[in-house]
Amino acid sequence: MTGTTVERPMPGPRRPREIWTGRSEVWLSEVSSDPAEPMRNVAGGGLRVSNRMLTNVVDRERRRKRARSSGVDAARGFALIGMFAIHMLPAAREDGEPTVVWQLLAGNSAALFAVLAGVSLAFNSGAERPFTGTQMNRSRANVAIRGLLLIALGVGLNQIGLAAFDILPYFGVMFLLSIPLLPLRARTLLISGAVLIVALPILRFLIHRQVDGLAWHPNPTLGEIVSAPVDVVTSLLITGAYPALTWFALVCIGMGIGRLQLHFTTPRMLIIVVGGAALLFAIAVTRLLVYLNRFGGYTTVRTSFPGRSTDDVDDFLVYGPTGPLPTASPGWLISGGPHTNTPFAFIIGAGFAMVAIGAFILIARRSNLLRPLVQIGRIPMSLYVSHLILLTMAPADFGAIRLFIVQCLFAFAFTALWLRFFKRGPVEAVITSVTRILTKLLGFGTPSDRSVTRS
Repeated sequence: MTGTTVERPMPGPRRPREIWTGRSEVWLSEVSSDPAEPMRNVAGGGLRVSNRMLTNVVDRERRRKRARSSGVDAARGFALIGMFAIHMLPAAREDGEPTVVWQLLAGNSAALFAVLAGVSLAFNSGAERPFTGTQMNRSRANVAIRGLLLIALGVGLNQIGLAAFDILPYFGVMFLLSIPLLPLRARTLLISGAVLIVALPILRFLIHRQVDGLAWHPNPTLGEIVSAPVDVVTSLLITGAYPALTWFALVCIGMGIGRLQLHFTTPRMLIIVVGGAALLFAIAVTRLLVYLNRFGGYTTVRTSFPGRSTDDVDDFLVYGPTGPLPTASPGWLISGGPHTNTPFAFIIGAGFAMVAIGAFILIARRSNLLRPLVQIGRIPMSLYVSHLILLTMAPADFGAIRLFIVQCLFAFAFTALWLRFFKRGPVEAVITSVTRILTKLLGFGTPSDRSVTRS
């Protein structure tokens, strides 16, 4: 029609279309609960799916996530039993050679604990999708409060003169160091962790040389904090039994693992393969350099122990340090013994942890055989505290093997009974309640999003 302007009519209002983000919960929210409407158009995409089909999808994903949580709990229970064994069972046989238990678990149990601490931090700050905004600020506050409570709990336990090194104050410091990393994604955390595992032991050694001579407080007490605060801080960060400056690299690795979609098979297999390869690589290199003395590796290690005998050096390589780490030269950094705080020691520990976590999740997905370990892993803090007290208070002539058996039986029996009536262990319940109260006082309130995954 000449001279006539034809305008196309504008469409009327329509219902907003939700976009599926890959999470089955969105599908479920698109399904009507009306029995008269068993089928509906999902997200406007033309796909017609029944309520039963989508419910099956959601149930399958929930089972996968439940297996993930159970596998992580089982790994934590295994780490706890391993720590019992290292603290209580003999490290050497009658012929002076290290036991199989020592060779497998010394240093690795504590490394698994550190990696699992990072996994828990990731789970409770959004898992594979880190929180943002107010939720992330609330997570930061929770982590800060829990870190301070762990320091307080550890210092309180140290007042009784523990018979073993207490890792709790060091974990508290690691929690505080992890706060800036909470918003990061899996790839960034894993790459950062791999870099830190190599760089931080070297940095710790360089700083240790500068502060060498300060008092050593591996289990700091309240009196030591008041009388020598600088020495205590230096011990917790640099010179102590579990220096937070280096062990934090394992926490970073754990946070990266916790950001993966561990309820799927591919990420689980990936961490098993990568962890196993790293473990074998580090063991092979350290044995080649140090134990076989290729390229003068053993001779290089000996330069770090001037005036010490060969037996002293061998004990350090097999059983770890009995006091502060050496500062004479950096040659010992190519070793990989337990608690030596070297790059190879941390690669071995991280690889062991990755294989254990992936394997336990796979087993939990297909079997209920891990239930005793899962129960222990749900209240690790309470059992660890009881372990330190039992180890300290037990008579000297009680017998190492008998003490280990009593500790394990108590752990299994106590968890089976306690979890029938309570959701959390006694220590965990106190820490959770205090954290919740202090978080409210800080103005963050109670989380309204229940998507936080228990670890």
